[in-house]
Amino acid sequence: MRLYYMTSYEVALIILRERRMRLARFDNLNDPFELLSASMTDPEVRYLIKYLRDHWVRKIGIICMGLHWKSPVMWAHYARNHTGICLGFDVPDDLAREVRYSSEREQVVLDMAKELRGINSELLQRITTTKYEQWSYEEEWRLFSKLEEKDPVNGEFYLPFGPTMTLREVIVGVRCKAPVGSFRKIIGRPESAIKIIKARPAFDSFTMVQQKNVTPIKISPW
Repeated sequence: MRLYYMTSYEVALIILRERRMRLARFDNLNDPFELLSASMTDPEVRYLIKYLRDHWVRKIGIICMGLHWKSPVMWAHYARNHTGICLGFDVPDDLAREVRYSSEREQVVLDMAKELRGINSELLQRITTTKYEQWSYEEEWRLFSKLEEKDPVNGEFYLPFGPTMTLREVIVGVRCKAPVGSFRKIIGRPESAIKIIKARPAFDSFTMVQQKNVTPIKISPW
């Protein structure tokens, strides 16, 4: 499936040159309720969720993406007020997890007689992919990866381009000063064909669309 990642122009250049994406930690995301979607009025549940959260923060990294690049609000929030870039990736369907939006906290009932107190994989997935409904405009999907090998220079964790994440599109923000053609040299020779286009506001709706008077560029792997 095709998923999109919005960021600043400066960060996009680093991603394109290094051909890898930095994995975020759950405790560094912009929602303080990450991994805390369960109701924690029960002290036992609160203890368990805290234990799970601490474990996931240490062991699991995340890349947050969107289902499309049309939202002007997403460009404003994540691509420096439309001066940034959106990168479109093909990812395997079975690796992407859709975020579920809810107005209520998850009710967790523990069963002390069962293994892991009755916590199963379905509940764990809901905890890692549930957010408050006011975030629903993001239409978020998530990629998860183990935090295994630190970068020796900056201590961060990365997911390289490859079978898990193949770059296929570069959408240049409407207020980005960099010309579409400048990305050809930055990208170099890719492993798969990449299309580069310029965005603009639509004439008949509140969406971003391709700017047709800017010639798109296609980069082939051969």
